[in-house]
Amino acid sequence: MKNLLLGAMLALVVPTIGASALAQVPKPDAPASSPASAPQTTTLGVGDAAPALNIEKWVKGAPVQQFEKGKVYMVEFWATWCGPCITSMPHISELQKKYRDQGFTVIGVTSKDSRGNSLEKVEKMVTDKGDTMGYTVGWDKDRATNEAFMTAAKQNGIPCSFLVDRNGKIAYIGHPMSIDSVLEQVIAGKHDIEKLKAEAAEARLREEKAEALQERLGPAIESSDWDSVDKICDEMVALGGDMVEQGLMIKYQIMLFQAKDAARTGAAAKAVLEGPMKDNYRALAFIAQTMVSPQSKIDGLDMGVALKAAEQAVKLTNEKDGKVLEVLASVHFAKGDVAKAIEVQKKAVALDPKLQKTLDEYEAAAKK
Repeated sequence: MKNLLLGAMLALVVPTIGASALAQVPKPDAPASSPASAPQTTTLGVGDAAPALNIEKWVKGAPVQQFEKGKVYMVEFWATWCGPCITSMPHISELQKKYRDQGFTVIGVTSKDSRGNSLEKVEKMVTDKGDTMGYTVGWDKDRATNEAFMTAAKQNGIPCSFLVDRNGKIAYIGHPMSIDSVLEQVIAGKHDIEKLKAEAAEARLREEKAEALQERLGPAIESSDWDSVDKICDEMVALGGDMVEQGLMIKYQIMLFQAKDAARTGAAAKAVLEGPMKDNYRALAFIAQTMVSPQSKIDGLDMGVALKAAEQAVKLTNEKDGKVLEVLASVHFAKGDVAKAIEVQKKAVALDPKLQKTLDEYEAAAKK
């Protein structure tokens, strides 16, 4: 459950990625020996010894025969058809580069499935991505590694990463985009494995409660019962932990994309702006971008909220992120201030020349 909701939020709050109110991280196939209909038992968790790898072919990087004591590993499960997996690749590559000299190795593990994932496609993607996949990649042998990690840990969505500390213990299980803080502790040798184990248990309990809420959420959306959707999302926020951000973002997306209600969308956006996500520049940029996007246009939306979100995102990035600046420019353009949009977009292009096309469009509009 955590993987599904968190993966959806992380994919959606990146400004350059399209949105779907209830998008989910794709589920991998179940191994032939463990039918999808059969109940899964969690036998692997944070604090446990990491299972052995069983790799048929090393597609990229030096083979990792075993987890060596004194080194840190991240085993990440992915597939060529998985959009969120591809979105995570640059970040994973950055982590590998950052901590390589400190004994850190990322291992991307993938395998054959009914959705078209094949060794041939994996090899092609690895070649095409180049440094964007700047880490070791292995082709699983008969999904044995997948079963030892994913099935044993009852993880039903990808991408999913397992962090193995210098003692061979699992310190983290979850989305690779949320691994940074724990990874930093593990690399520095400052993590408390028992504390992480307890926190993981608490998180799992929240996930189970959130699963029950999600079961109520679907019917509420289908029946356009937006009051119930409001309440369910608030209950998710009340669970605490990572469910706070998920509840806030899911509510915003539903009110914008499903309900298409300007007042509810504005209120949900303000809750993000003024709440625990006020320093999450990706979330703020996502809100600003979607509020002015033609695909999600709703009459009566408060563009002042969009502007505030974009300005805060730019401030948080110290005006050093071209794509975030482009979001601010798009808000000015939507508000009718073409001159200001051009001014901001020029700053964006100076940081990222690939954004020139948008500047050309604004300048053409100014001439008209």
